[in-house]
Amino acid sequence: MKKISCLAMLAGMMLLSTKAEAVPNRIYVGADYIFHQNSVDDSGPTFRSVNPTINYETEYPKDFSVPSVNVGYNFSENFGVEAFYQASGSEDDHYFGVWNSLDSLSAETDFQAYGVDLMAYLKTTDKVDWVLSAGLAQYEYKTKFKYRYLNLYREQEIEEDGLGIRFGTGFQINFDDYVSFRAMYRYIFSDVPGLKHAQEIVFGVRIGFYPFFY
Repeated sequence: MKKISCLAMLAGMMLLSTKAEAVPNRIYVGADYIFHQNSVDDSGPTFRSVNPTINYETEYPKDFSVPSVNVGYNFSENFGVEAFYQASGSEDDHYFGVWNSLDSLSAETDFQAYGVDLMAYLKTTDKVDWVLSAGLAQYEYKTKFKYRYLNLYREQEIEEDGLGIRFGTGFQINFDDYVSFRAMYRYIFSDVPGLKHAQEIVFGVRIGFYPFFY
C-alpha cells in the first residue's frame, strides 16, 4: 500500500508538469557528492562454506560516500525530470573467530544505483529555488567475502538488488543562467533484503546547455 501511494504521488507530479506554463526546453548535466546512510536489519549478506561448515550472517555497512552523475530536462520553470547513476566505493568489515579462534573473515561491500527523479522548483528569489524530488531507482549491492584460516582461503561473492522509492527536498542557488549549486536531503524506501531505508545528504552542481529558469 505504501508503494502504491508513492507511485501515485509520482504520477501526480508528472500530470502537474504537463499543465505548467510552456517555456523553452532546457537540458543540463550535473555531478553530486552524496553522504549515504543505511538503516539495516538482521538479514544481511551471509558467508557460506562446506569445509569448514559456516553460515555467518553479516550486516550491510551503514555509511557510504557516493559520487553521482546526472542529466536533466526541464519542461518548464517549475518542473523537470532527471536521470542519474551513482556508484559507491567499497566499505570493508572484518570479523574474527567465525568458526575457530584463529580464523578471520572480511566483507567488502559496494553498491550502484540508477533511476529517474521528477523535479519540482519553487522560486524564492532571483537566484534561489526550493527543490522537491520524487523518483524510482534500482539498487544493486555486492559483497565480496574473504575467509582465512591457516593455509585455507575461501572467496565468495553475494549480490542483492531491489527497487527504491526516493523523496528529496533542498535548495538550488543559480549563479547565472548556466551554473547552479544544489544541496538536498533525500529519504529512500528500499526493498533490498537486509535494508530497511536509507537517508542521503547531497551536494552538487548543474551545468545547463540553455538558461536554467530565466
